Amino acid sequence: MRIRYLFLLTLILLAACGKKGPVRPLETLRPGAPTALELHQQGETLLLGWQLPTQNMDGSGIKQPPMLDIYRMTFDPRDTCPECLDRSTLRHSINPEFPDPAQRVGARYLLRDRQLQAGTGYQYKLVPRNAAGENGRPVILRQIFTAPLTAPGEFTAAAHDSSVKLRWQAISLSPDDILLGYQVYRRQDAGGATPYPINPKPVQQTSFEDFSLQNGSRYHYRVRALIKRGEQQVEGLSTEELAVIPRTGI
Repeated sequence: MRIRYLFLLTLILLAACGKKGPVRPLETLRPGAPTALELHQQGETLLLGWQLPTQNMDGSGIKQPPMLDIYRMTFDPRDTCPECLDRSTLRHSINPEFPDPAQRVGARYLLRDRQLQAGTGYQYKLVPRNAAGENGRPVILRQIFTAPLTAPGEFTAAAHDSSVKLRWQAISLSPDDILLGYQVYRRQDAGGATPYPINPKPVQQTSFEDFSLQNGSRYHYRVRALIKRGEQQVEGLSTEELAVIPRTGI
């Protein structure tokens, strides 16, 4: 009896192993949304910034940084539902290893959009894409591009011992604009232009002193005004760039 039972159990197991059903494809991991997003006007450009996702949509870690497709569309600022009709077109596909035309600053990526029209709204949709070509979770940013604010006038830079003193003229504002301060940008001969100011907060005066510099090195400076225009923060046009070399005994 025992032998007969084992024989029947074996037949059942063999039949189950031979059962066929529909083939289920392996699920790929789709990347989550980009993070640390920013979009603001800087002079005649819109500066778009992001960090690539480090997790997939299911919460698992990403092993290979995804590509990022950037779609753009324009809209009328009076439109209360610009997302209702998506007319976005692909503008850039950013490779994380070779991000040109974007710029990589640490873990962040930055992209300038140029040749924009004042009074027009711009929408950017950022879509991460895995190695299998599948889209992850998108994010959308919008900004209304306005007529660029003029640059501060009478910009001067004076060298001192391990420091540089900058001065400029206050800008004239329209009644609807609110001055938040000024942003100071610096670069050295060996480096490219930085997209971020060296001052941690907007400068409230029309002067700024940069300390702890290396004597004998050349530094380049620019200044922009930062205003609040409606619900948006906007940086104006830049002053001309001035080069200065701090020296001992000045």
